[in-house]
Amino acid sequence: MNQLRMYWERYPLGSVLLIALVVRMCAVMFAQGYLMHDDHFLVIEAASSWAVGEDYNNWLPWNIPEGGQEHPFNFAYVGSQYLVLKAFHAMGLEDPKMQMYLIRFFHALYSLLIVFFGFRIAELLSKKDERMKDVPRTVGLVLALLAFMPNFSVRNLIEMVCIPPLMWSFYLLLKHQGSTKIKHYLIAGIGIGIATTLRYQCGVFGIGLGIVLLLQKQLKGAIALGFSSLFFFSLGQLPDYFIWGEPFKQLQVYMEYNADPKNVAGYPQGPWYQYILTILGFLVPPLSVMLVFGFLREWKKQLLMVLPVLAFLIFHSFYPNKQERFILPALPLLITVGAYGWKRFVLESKYWCSHAKLLSGLWAFFWVVNILGMIVLTFSYTKKSRVESMYFLYQQGDLHNFISVGVQDQIMSPQHYTGVWTAYHNHYSHANNDVLKHQVTSSTLEKRPNYIVFYGSGGIDERVEEVKELMPNIRYMATFQPGLLDRLLHFLNPINPLEEARVYSLPPQDIVFDDDEPEVTAPHLDEVPEP
Repeated sequence: MNQLRMYWERYPLGSVLLIALVVRMCAVMFAQGYLMHDDHFLVIEAASSWAVGEDYNNWLPWNIPEGGQEHPFNFAYVGSQYLVLKAFHAMGLEDPKMQMYLIRFFHALYSLLIVFFGFRIAELLSKKDERMKDVPRTVGLVLALLAFMPNFSVRNLIEMVCIPPLMWSFYLLLKHQGSTKIKHYLIAGIGIGIATTLRYQCGVFGIGLGIVLLLQKQLKGAIALGFSSLFFFSLGQLPDYFIWGEPFKQLQVYMEYNADPKNVAGYPQGPWYQYILTILGFLVPPLSVMLVFGFLREWKKQLLMVLPVLAFLIFHSFYPNKQERFILPALPLLITVGAYGWKRFVLESKYWCSHAKLLSGLWAFFWVVNILGMIVLTFSYTKKSRVESMYFLYQQGDLHNFISVGVQDQIMSPQHYTGVWTAYHNHYSHANNDVLKHQVTSSTLEKRPNYIVFYGSGGIDERVEEVKELMPNIRYMATFQPGLLDRLLHFLNPINPLEEARVYSLPPQDIVFDDDEPEVTAPHLDEVPEP
């Protein structure tokens, strides 16, 4: 124990990074699946299909059907994952789960940069006051262990992936603050350009930085930063030229799509103050209140970081489409400046100087609640039933195609885990049996389904019996239950469904619907009792 304490005192940054790595490695191993639509279907599904010469969602221009619309999504990050998956296939690594273990591992290592730069920025802020020496460690631990950070850090969330280059730029600007050397601004602009390439909205940080530099009468610095940011952002759009034959095509489509009120109306809406509540919740009270107070208190002295973060938050607060993950790029900087500002306030406050035990109690409360949340999120296998049912089909080794039957609603199956990119049949309406019959019988022999997967939170038995009227010889194979987090959310609010997945095999004889055909006995299958 004494040796650990000595290492902590002597190598605080190394200690914090090691702690961050350990919890992220737990997330790599246990936080399987995906969180939401965007971190899988807009990244892994597209990239995985491209890596084997397919295009499951007709995203590439030469596959867009006549009259179809371009997809309003950024190619940069998806393209990077395509290269990774392409390399996996070149090395003979075909197992989809193993591919995702490695992808989560790469993201875990990459995310350590967030902790590293948060620590370094806090060091720069605190270096002139010996009483502030514990601030970098506090910032590092919060960024390493904040409840959602390990889980989110290993996901394919572009809102997390854009953070390291962003923080690198702020670190460089703070380190060389007031410098008249243009090279410092040119180098800092690289990070802003890369972050904006990954997520267009990060350009708001660049605009905020430009305004601060102009207010500080550093015209040359503002011009150099802007030029460098735009140059490296433009380099990041080169794939558009090779794919579409014109530069900035995806940016144009993205802006047109998000400027259309009809499109925006289809996404979650909320009041202007929604992100204030999100921040207070994400950062876990009472720490969240302390950090926000400390952040705002530093608006004059640390305008270089405060104004760009506020600009980013204000932009998203007034844009109608409001999803909590959108503000993730601002949180590490808010935490870093907020922890510094709060510590300065405590040192200057007579009240807190005389109530040290109360302050320690608030920190203790935060860490207890936060660690409990972190454990749940870090060890949660999200969308487990969907992923495991698809991986089960991969393991069979004979998948041609499958039918997805949603009991309550249409389900998007994560096809990456099957390793097969034939367009599957989605059968979720109780009134479309004739449509299903036509779809199946009109398929070529190579693309006809030989498995059926039922998804639902109840009513699967009735749906199975209905489908058996068309396909009487289907055989039960396996059932997959939801994961821990899904169960917890259902316990807290029963409106959240517990989605079960049940897999059946479909013998080839069952896809012949000609009434004149003699009855064919299905080949022998080992009987597995249905649940």
